[in-house]
Amino acid sequence: MPNFIIEHSESLLEQVSLEILQDAVFEGAKNSGHFPPEAIKIRTEGRKHFRLHGQQKDFLHIKGHILSGRTDAQKKEISQAVMLPLTQLKLNSVFVSVEIIDIHRESFVDFSYS
Repeated sequence: MPNFIIEHSESLLEQVSLEILQDAVFEGAKNSGHFPPEAIKIRTEGRKHFRLHGQQKDFLHIKGHILSGRTDAQKKEISQAVMLPLTQLKLNSVFVSVEIIDIHRESFVDFSYS
Protein backbone atom coordinates (compact mmCIF):
# COMPACT_ATOMS: atom_id res chain seq x y z
CA MET A 1 0.00 0.00 0.00
CA PRO A 2 -0.37 2.63 -1.53
CA ASN A 3 -1.47 1.84 -5.09
CA PHE A 4 -0.93 4.52 -7.73
CA ILE A 5 -2.76 4.10 -11.02
CA ILE A 6 -1.46 6.10 -13.96
CA GLU A 7 -4.37 6.64 -16.34
CA HIS A 8 -3.31 8.21 -19.63
CA SER A 9 -4.25 8.74 -23.24
CA GLU A 10 -2.52 6.09 -25.35
CA SER A 11 -1.20 8.79 -27.67
CA LEU A 12 0.71 10.31 -24.72
CA LEU A 13 3.21 7.47 -25.19
CA GLU A 14 4.39 9.22 -28.35
CA GLN A 15 5.94 11.81 -25.99
CA VAL A 16 7.03 9.79 -22.96
CA SER A 17 7.56 6.13 -22.05
CA LEU A 18 5.62 4.20 -19.44
CA GLU A 19 8.87 3.63 -17.56
CA ILE A 20 9.48 7.38 -17.24
CA LEU A 21 5.88 7.97 -16.08
CA GLN A 22 6.14 5.16 -13.52
CA ASP A 23 9.50 6.49 -12.28
CA ALA A 24 8.08 10.01 -11.91
CA VAL A 25 5.06 8.83 -9.90
CA PHE A 26 7.25 6.57 -7.76
CA GLU A 27 9.67 9.42 -6.98
CA GLY A 28 6.83 11.74 -6.08
CA ALA A 29 5.16 9.19 -3.82
CA LYS A 30 8.48 8.36 -2.16
CA ASN A 31 9.42 12.01 -1.73
CA SER A 32 6.07 12.76 -0.08
CA GLY A 33 7.51 11.12 3.03
CA HIS A 34 4.27 9.25 3.72
CA PHE A 35 5.22 5.80 2.41
CA PRO A 36 8.22 3.48 2.57
CA PRO A 37 9.51 2.93 -0.99
CA GLU A 38 9.01 -0.83 -0.82
CA ALA A 39 5.28 -0.33 -0.16
CA ILE A 40 4.57 1.79 -3.26
CA LYS A 41 2.81 -0.02 -6.10
CA ILE A 42 2.22 1.46 -9.56
CA ARG A 43 0.02 0.37 -12.46
CA THR A 44 -0.83 1.98 -15.78
CA GLU A 45 -4.06 2.13 -17.75
CA GLY A 46 -3.99 3.51 -21.28
CA ARG A 47 -7.15 4.97 -22.81
CA LYS A 48 -7.64 4.88 -26.55
CA HIS A 49 -11.04 6.57 -26.55
CA PHE A 50 -11.52 9.78 -24.57
CA ARG A 51 -12.69 13.34 -25.02
CA LEU A 52 -11.12 16.53 -23.67
CA HIS A 53 -13.02 19.79 -23.99
CA GLY A 54 -10.02 22.03 -23.54
CA GLN A 55 -7.16 22.60 -25.92
CA GLN A 56 -5.04 19.73 -24.68
CA LYS A 57 -4.45 16.77 -26.97
CA ASP A 58 -3.62 14.23 -24.23
CA PHE A 59 -4.29 13.55 -20.57
CA LEU A 60 -2.46 12.07 -17.60
CA HIS A 61 -4.42 11.35 -14.42
CA ILE A 62 -2.90 9.78 -11.32
CA LYS A 63 -5.14 8.05 -8.79
CA GLY A 64 -3.44 7.36 -5.47
CA HIS A 65 -5.33 4.77 -3.43
CA ILE A 66 -4.24 4.96 0.21
CA LEU A 67 -5.55 3.46 3.44
CA SER A 68 -7.97 5.80 5.20
CA GLY A 69 -6.90 7.85 8.20
CA ARG A 70 -4.82 10.66 6.75
CA THR A 71 -5.90 14.28 7.04
CA ASP A 72 -6.84 16.43 4.06
CA ALA A 73 -3.57 18.33 4.54
CA GLN A 74 -1.59 15.07 4.34
CA LYS A 75 -3.47 14.02 1.20
CA LYS A 76 -2.67 17.39 -0.35
CA GLU A 77 1.03 16.90 0.50
CA ILE A 78 0.94 13.54 -1.27
CA SER A 79 -0.82 14.83 -4.39
CA GLN A 80 1.53 17.83 -4.65
CA ALA A 81 4.59 15.59 -4.20
CA VAL A 82 3.34 13.25 -6.95
CA MET A 83 2.55 16.19 -9.25
CA LEU A 84 5.98 17.82 -8.95
CA PRO A 85 8.04 15.33 -11.00
CA LEU A 86 5.24 15.14 -13.58
CA THR A 87 5.48 18.91 -14.17
CA GLN A 88 9.17 18.47 -14.96
CA LEU A 89 8.63 16.04 -17.86
CA LYS A 90 8.36 18.80 -20.51
CA LEU A 91 5.26 17.37 -22.18
CA ASN A 92 3.23 19.15 -24.85
CA SER A 93 -0.54 19.68 -24.84
CA VAL A 94 -1.30 17.43 -21.86
CA PHE A 95 -3.83 17.92 -19.05
CA VAL A 96 -2.30 16.52 -15.84
CA SER A 97 -4.17 15.80 -12.60
CA VAL A 98 -3.66 13.87 -9.35
CA GLU A 99 -6.24 12.68 -6.84
CA ILE A 100 -5.90 10.78 -3.58
CA ILE A 101 -8.59 8.22 -2.76
CA ASP A 102 -9.22 6.63 0.62
CA ILE A 103 -9.44 2.85 0.88
CA HIS A 104 -11.70 1.71 3.70
CA ARG A 105 -9.09 0.47 6.19
CA GLU A 106 -11.38 -1.88 8.09
CA SER A 107 -12.43 -3.85 5.01
CA PHE A 108 -9.16 -3.88 3.06
CA VAL A 109 -7.30 -7.19 2.84
CA ASP A 110 -4.29 -8.19 0.78
CA PHE A 111 -2.07 -11.20 0.24
CA SER A 112 1.35 -11.71 -1.27
CA TYR A 113 2.73 -14.94 -2.69
CA SER A 114 6.37 -15.55 -1.80
